Amino acid sequence: MYIAKVIGDVVSSVKYETLHSHKLLIIQPLDPDGTHAGEPLMAIDMVDAGKGDIVLIVDQGTAARQVLSQEFPTIRTLILGIVDRIDVSGGTAG
Repeated sequence: MYIAKVIGDVVSSVKYETLHSHKLLIIQPLDPDGTHAGEPLMAIDMVDAGKGDIVLIVDQGTAARQVLSQEFPTIRTLILGIVDRIDVSGGTAG
């Protein structure tokens, strides 16, 4: 699992069948101190996150198969939680 910040929405009038009824968001992976940790990604929102939220993500095909109950999911990045606070040794980061 990783943390990320929701930075945008994906609006699509036509989606692949397995993506129907799922909200798609653009996320920016983060290090625990809040700095960017890689390129932005598109993720399926499983927890009703919104722009500006810090979220827990999983970026793995096996996890996507289990959570989505799909043998061959069309996306592997999922938002599975909203972060309230991050505690690291030496202080609070979020």
